[in-house]
Amino acid sequence: MNFEQLVYVKKIYEVESIIHAAQALHISQSAMSQSIANLEIELGYKLFERSRKGTFPTEVGKRLIPFIIDILDARDDLEGEIDALNSKLTGSLKIATIPTLFNKIIPKALSAFKNDYPHIEIEVIESDRANIITMVNNNEVDIGLVGKRENETFNKGLKIYPLNLSTDFRLIVPKKSKLSLKDNIDLTVLQQYPFVLYDRNFYHDNLKEFEEENGPLKIVFRTNNPSVLIKTVSEGLGISIVSSLMLEDDPYIEHELIEQLPMGSPFDYFIYFVALSNKENNHKKTIQTFIEYLKY
Repeated sequence: MNFEQLVYVKKIYEVESIIHAAQALHISQSAMSQSIANLEIELGYKLFERSRKGTFPTEVGKRLIPFIIDILDARDDLEGEIDALNSKLTGSLKIATIPTLFNKIIPKALSAFKNDYPHIEIEVIESDRANIITMVNNNEVDIGLVGKRENETFNKGLKIYPLNLSTDFRLIVPKKSKLSLKDNIDLTVLQQYPFVLYDRNFYHDNLKEFEEENGPLKIVFRTNNPSVLIKTVSEGLGISIVSSLMLEDDPYIEHELIEQLPMGSPFDYFIYFVALSNKENNHKKTIQTFIEYLKY
């Protein structure tokens, strides 16, 4: 088994054709077929089966190919780390991030990175998740910082870097609200209360289906500024839903001016934060180095 064979397996899986895979990698179809056949003999299992519609993984292939892809990704990561250690980073970075990460991890990471690599020009823009993914897909930004659900996937052209950071969702209410006495809170309970909406697409998407089935919430105020939202709740003007990460080290929580409560449906899940880059991006060394600053 060698890396060349593993690269062939990955490409065949991606394009669903030995002919097209061989063309993409600039080798003959017969050479690729023979290499795959040798690998299958070594493994003791067939990885692919051919049909009129294309070349697709066998049941065993579906189990083994993810490991092959992980090996290749790990090799790329290792090479990137070695390159970053052995050569001075050059160029620039353009980063798009959702507001929560903009507020919580970007400033410290950016400060430390600029201290070590002052010659690297960095531009940071704040945007919604859908726009960020589009920009990364189009190579308009080098890094996109977004949240994802546990089993969510992205298209094959994107490289995903977990940031070792996650969040759930909390209902925030004024101090001594009677809602604090409840053990479980879902949106049906909240319909009778004034609601302050964090005016971002993520929250719109989660609330849309609920409102279509159960009727609207009593939205009295909309803002995309987390500080304004939290202050509005502390003044007793309404309740709201935010990520627990947004509330870390918040003075209104620390001084008990608002209370945070666990949320039920449809906000009863975790979001895991990741960095995305386009696999065709030419700034891989700089991207990987900056992401290490984000993680640590």
